[in-house]
Formats: sequence, C-alpha cells, structure tokens
Amino acid sequence: MNTRRKMLAAAVLLLLFAAAKLLLLNQWQQQRAPNAQNAVCKVTQGCTLPNGVYVKFSSRIAAKEPFDIELRGVPDTVGEITVSFSMKDMDMGFNRYKLLPEGGGVWAARQIRLPLCVERRSDYLADLNIGGTVFQTAFTAE
Repeated sequence: MNTRRKMLAAAVLLLLFAAAKLLLLNQWQQQRAPNAQNAVCKVTQGCTLPNGVYVKFSSRIAAKEPFDIELRGVPDTVGEITVSFSMKDMDMGFNRYKLLPEGGGVWAARQIRLPLCVERRSDYLADLNIGGTVFQTAFTAE
C-alpha cells in the first residue's frame, strides 16, 4: 500500500509539472508574438527590413545542415540581436541564437541549425529580435 501511494504521488507531481510547463510555454508564446512585425523577405537572396537593416541567410537552408545569418547596417546602439525559429501552429521548443557583432555594422550567427519538425514540414518562421523590435519572416528549408 505504501508503494502504491508513492507511485500515485509521483504521477500527480508529474501531471502538475506538465501542466505548469504548458501554461508557462503558452504565456511565453503570447508575450513574444504580439509585437512581431511581419517582414516579407526572401532570406536566401537577402532583403531590407522595415528598420533599414539588411538581412541575408546562407544561399541554401536545409533542415539538417548548419547555415549562417548575416545582418548589415545595424546601428551601434542596438544592444542585442537574436533569432529564433518556429512554425505556424507548431511549438518548436526553445531555440534562440545570439548574433554577434563583427564590426562595421555587421552582425552574424554562424553554423546555426533549424529545429527539426517531427511532421517533416519545412515551412519555418524566423523571429529576428533587433534591439527589442521583432521582425518575423517566413521561409522554406530544403
């Protein structure tokens, strides 16, 4: 009987932990999504975002291979730049890459990887956070 109570208590704790995780994840997604500005961009060809920053991903983006992201024309006072990836109606877990300054207004993230989709989808969303302003653009990986 004592073992049965321990197993029941462990199961209840696991369920509470899972529920708390789902609530926190939902809250995190709601906090980051509303302020994203839509940016239509062919990231492998490069484009200029509404804030004047030029963004370009490697010319080939494959889900299982590393690629690079480079921004040009970034103001010196920007603070921090990150990129994270998701899919419409699908949680991709926590994945955030920090871009590092390379000088002359150029920031880059090298050899980063996309989160893998268990449904084998290839329609990604990139959220570029440039100094607190988020630009979201859609792209397709090979």
